[in-house]
Amino acid sequence: MSEWEFLTRIAAEVPRAGDDCAVIPFRGTNLLLTIDVLHRSADFPEGTDPYTMGWRAVAVTLSDIAAMGGRPLGVVLALSAPDLAEPFEGILRGAKDCVRAAGTELLGGDLDISEELFLISSGLGEAERPVLRSGARPGDRVYLTGPLGRSYLALRSFARGKIREANELFRFIPRVDLGRALSDHATAMIDLSDSLAHSLHILARSSGVGFRVDGERIPLVEGLGQQHLGEVIYFGEDYELLFTAPPGTLPPGPWIEIGEVTRGEDGVRLEHRGEVGELPDRGWEHGGEGGSS
Repeated sequence: MSEWEFLTRIAAEVPRAGDDCAVIPFRGTNLLLTIDVLHRSADFPEGTDPYTMGWRAVAVTLSDIAAMGGRPLGVVLALSAPDLAEPFEGILRGAKDCVRAAGTELLGGDLDISEELFLISSGLGEAERPVLRSGARPGDRVYLTGPLGRSYLALRSFARGKIREANELFRFIPRVDLGRALSDHATAMIDLSDSLAHSLHILARSSGVGFRVDGERIPLVEGLGQQHLGEVIYFGEDYELLFTAPPGTLPPGPWIEIGEVTRGEDGVRLEHRGEVGELPDRGWEHGGEGGSS
């Protein structure tokens, strides 16, 4: 089975699964709970330093909370590796600096020995009105919180031996503040861990809608041009927020409008250089990284 088929099976049997975080009603508000698994061979290219590993491990979890419009309450982090002494200090510093940048804290964790390095992070957040994936409606506009391609460019830098530059690119800042600013305005939201294309299809399935996106309005990070668009929209690991909202309702912010929500029978379509076609459901697949799923 594909990853999406596994996640669909889980969502069918675990009612609180299926969004960026599990939503738990609690004393007049909602708790947000999420967990992520990263490991060296799949998630950390050769040259990734321990500080970046620690930063990124908690950043992907904080990104899930941001995608629900939530306020993070804290993160716990587990490390398992063949030799704990070598990466421990750097991972701890990176994790602490990332949670500090997001306005929360590292609460603890666990240690173990394994044949490969694993980092497992779990985050707890809070939101009075969580933004789900299921609220998009025809006529809403589609937005991004920032340009795409940061991790794509990082991997190119790793491959070219530009290790310092690559590590800096890999340490993205989770969009917690932007997610909270959108909590009363966005009708649906998701973080772009699994590519723009796949995330649009996830929102389409969850909301029962279609999308029409203008490729020439999709922003790319500095250093990438339109010739890279075809790779970037399927690449994933961007961790910007993709969201929908009625036109003219957003507060001031860095929002970039890239398209509109259409009827479900219209499917997910990309307009680029005067041509309109179906946008395939492709993106990064993995075995464990994600939210409550």
